[in-house]
Amino acid sequence: MTTATDAIRERSPENAVHVHEISMQAATSARLYDHFGGGCEAYAVDRELAARATAVAPWLSWSAHTAREYAHTAVARVLDDTDIRQFLDLGCGLPAADGRPLVELVRKTAQPDPGRSPQYRYVSADHDPMVIAHVKCGAVETSGDAAVVLDITNANALLDALRMFDRTRPVAVLLHQVLEWIPDDKAVANLLAAIREWLPAGSALSIVHATADTRPEQTAQLVGVLAAAGLDFRPRSREEIACLFGGFTHLAPGLSETHCWHSRRATLPKGYSSGYAGIAFKPADDPAGGSVDAL
Repeated sequence: MTTATDAIRERSPENAVHVHEISMQAATSARLYDHFGGGCEAYAVDRELAARATAVAPWLSWSAHTAREYAHTAVARVLDDTDIRQFLDLGCGLPAADGRPLVELVRKTAQPDPGRSPQYRYVSADHDPMVIAHVKCGAVETSGDAAVVLDITNANALLDALRMFDRTRPVAVLLHQVLEWIPDDKAVANLLAAIREWLPAGSALSIVHATADTRPEQTAQLVGVLAAAGLDFRPRSREEIACLFGGFTHLAPGLSETHCWHSRRATLPKGYSSGYAGIAFKPADDPAGGSVDAL
């Protein structure tokens, strides 16, 4: 019987690792998001592309800030409402310009006494070595933190990352503003099915994903601008994004426009975030799938 995890393996050559080289000649999604979020890591090629992108999609900076705010809200909700203390941040991106790394929020909540052994696990993963280099530079020397270069569509690399967790306890997987950069719908569906299959009962899945639902014509132009720069961008509809959660149970307000999770949502215009966000949990009566070695 073919499982969801087998489907990912079929699309990834054995032991293949696909990562981006650090380049000043080509724009990257991580540096674009950093620029839109007010960071200073973008090169000239990224800033030039950002200018062309915002000419057709002026909401991009708003969207980046809203997604960052959601990420903190999501992690805080998981920490406050559950006993989850293990986090896998897939496609973590460059550290936020506001100096509030998500791992710091987890660290303060799960390890209140600096003298104690880490009571948490936070693994940051990205296919961009520049991202991981920055994450490692800001990391605290503790066995609770880890950062790995990882192509999340590669089954074997994903397997290695998952092995870093205690599968007898629930895990929160964060996929924030990363899936839209994987244009292959089947690859994304297989990836999420495999993650859901592996996660222990009670685990959480948090997704932020771009959409064209609110501004279809402008978003289509944005896709074209990014494609001309060599970047694949695949916004998905609310229905498509909802399918990625499978049968997991959503936390209120459910899968909603990202700004609906924002404390200032009442003052924000429709389409402010141009994306959807949601947190959902694996039901207790939904057993974990096959063993980690089956991934």
